[in-house]
Amino acid sequence: MDNSSKEPANAPAEAWLAKVAETVTPAQAELLKRSQSTMLGNIVQCDAWKPYRGIMPSLGTYRGVWNWDSAFHAIGLSLWDPAFAREQFEILFDKQQPNGMLPDVIWENGSMVIDFSKPPVMAWAASVVEHRSPDIDGLGKLYAKLVRMGEFWENERGGKTDGLFFYAGAHTGYESGWDNAIRWDGGYQQSTSDDKRLWAIDLNCYMVSHYRGMAYLAEQLKLSGDQAKWLEEADALSRRINERLWDEQLASYVDRDRLTGKSSPVLSVACFMPLFIHIAPVERAAKMAKLAADPRKFYPGMPTAAYDTPGFDPRAMWRGPAWLNTSFFALKGLKDYGYADLADAMRTTLLGWVASDTSSIREYYHPVTGEGLAARGFAWSAVFTIAFILDWDNDNLTWLFPEPPSA
Repeated sequence: MDNSSKEPANAPAEAWLAKVAETVTPAQAELLKRSQSTMLGNIVQCDAWKPYRGIMPSLGTYRGVWNWDSAFHAIGLSLWDPAFAREQFEILFDKQQPNGMLPDVIWENGSMVIDFSKPPVMAWAASVVEHRSPDIDGLGKLYAKLVRMGEFWENERGGKTDGLFFYAGAHTGYESGWDNAIRWDGGYQQSTSDDKRLWAIDLNCYMVSHYRGMAYLAEQLKLSGDQAKWLEEADALSRRINERLWDEQLASYVDRDRLTGKSSPVLSVACFMPLFIHIAPVERAAKMAKLAADPRKFYPGMPTAAYDTPGFDPRAMWRGPAWLNTSFFALKGLKDYGYADLADAMRTTLLGWVASDTSSIREYYHPVTGEGLAARGFAWSAVFTIAFILDWDNDNLTWLFPEPPSA
């Protein structure tokens, strides 16, 4: 087993970095260099996922390959090495379960967590990689596995019975990736039937992105019938989200208790996901922008939960800190809907926090002071630092979605 944290010289990576450095400011070029170095420094080859090269979230903290982390890592890697990016899909789909579920994590010793999965972002990520560098020869095999993964969510997480989706498994928080979030307080994360109570706003938006990703992949494979079906699924789910996961009193998209019908009172960064996938009506986007601009809620650090949420803790993982993946989704959505000044200001704040800690790119950030917290050398933070720089003024990560409606 080679657990070296140093990757040999990588000509494609170096060539890409030299090229993009000419198109950005010196400060941004330095952040791109640090981000790429972080990702390449987390490469580990071992028997658990031989012959593929895996990227761990953080060599010092997370010794395994995680599900949605790998999707994000693939998006970053595809900028300079699409073949390497596709290895991240292969690692997880080689361990796909009979019901279509992907493991939560594959540890470097070969053991796995299969009591629950992680958010369904694989089809979106695969479509981004395919769009950047087509590989039709390998796409058919991956497509079939993505179909099965989607069937797992439809069959076992509410899609077919409810028309909306919920996180479940042994622990709602773990499957969502938001382990200890305030969203799950009040009995929603118990290992009982209660763990299926919330229709989660982010999960349902991820499933829209799944369907749209599948439509793009089907188009590349010339499966016109499949393409039409996936687009119909995306549109139908988008309508249900707008019908059932908006709360007019809170003026926000929300998680909703599927047993009582009540809205969750917790306003989180996940509530902005309908803007990222471009399904929010303009009047609702305006109300979300008002929340984003409110210093009592989300301005300037786009915290995991609104600043004034009971139980808010700026240092406690998903109970307050700013994570770059969810922050990117929220801010890019706001920008795409025309709130560029607001989104740019908050983006500048976040990138300033990343830049200020020259020792490492961190797992998450204190949403008031900007202090880097938790794991060092965190790979998906590196991916979304790159995205904040290179994918901010274009639609490279949102081209799958319809144009945002205009006022």
